[in-house]
Amino acid sequence: MTTDEEVAEQLVLFSDYLKKNSLKMTRQREVIVESFLRTNGHLSVEELHRLVKEKDASVGFTTVFRTLKALTDCGLARETDLQDGRTRFEHVYHRPHHHHIVCVDCNRTIEFLSPELERLQEMIVAKYQFRTVRHQMQIFGVCPDCQNQRPSPQEVFDSDDVFARDALKIAMEAERSGVNFYLAAAEQISRPSGRATFLRIAEEEKKHLHDLEYEWLELLKKDKNILKAPVFLHFDYDALKKIFPTREEIKKRLEGDLDEEQALKLAMEMEVESYRFFREYAGKFNDTRGKAIFLKFAAEEEDHWRTIQKEYDRVMQRRVH
Repeated sequence: MTTDEEVAEQLVLFSDYLKKNSLKMTRQREVIVESFLRTNGHLSVEELHRLVKEKDASVGFTTVFRTLKALTDCGLARETDLQDGRTRFEHVYHRPHHHHIVCVDCNRTIEFLSPELERLQEMIVAKYQFRTVRHQMQIFGVCPDCQNQRPSPQEVFDSDDVFARDALKIAMEAERSGVNFYLAAAEQISRPSGRATFLRIAEEEKKHLHDLEYEWLELLKKDKNILKAPVFLHFDYDALKKIFPTREEIKKRLEGDLDEEQALKLAMEMEVESYRFFREYAGKFNDTRGKAIFLKFAAEEEDHWRTIQKEYDRVMQRRVH
């Protein structure tokens, strides 16, 4: 749900837009905008008009329609056609760009995002030397409930919260992979200095994981039903295997015994790869809570790499002297 701060911020942006176009922020427009911002999902003009009339019965249908068009023009809303005979509008500001799967029987709508799909679209557009202005993907079909003639749930979730949920799941899985890597590597090393190094790093990774798990619990407190929402961010979890090797791969890579210097170099390699991956991954999204989670995780991985680098420099200095 949009917070009071987010509503106030967007009202200021909309007011500035109106001023630039020689228009005023009237009380009716303010009621319409607030009603729109505080309601999740894909609202038709008719649906928003009904909501607004509960607060101000004097607001007309045309005023609602024109205000939604103005919100779209200034970049705070997006017009979406779900093929149900109505033009619908959804939030855009600090919301991830996404696509829709729509049931043609019950109109249930699932939002989804796939960086791999976005990359494919960019390749095709580049091939034909187009400059993208906007794009949407709508997939129409029949949901499982309608296929089996069951009542279809019509719960509406905040896409930014669902994106944050999926981002946290990915970050926690990456952190668990890191912990498992360092613990498994420690088992393969017989030298006390190398084993101690990996065990120490594993403890640091556990602290990062604990922080992510706390944020996860806070998200669930905000909306206990968020786990019911369909997956929004479709992530290729095999990508994590390229960063942190499996136990079998660790055995192959650590056939020869590692000293402390070699262990630290290997740890730095893992952390740098993780940092770069999540920094670049975050760059695929506009400003959202999910993007912030990936950037924070990348920053922590970078800090961890710097810590290991300092330890490596200390070890090398000690050997010189």
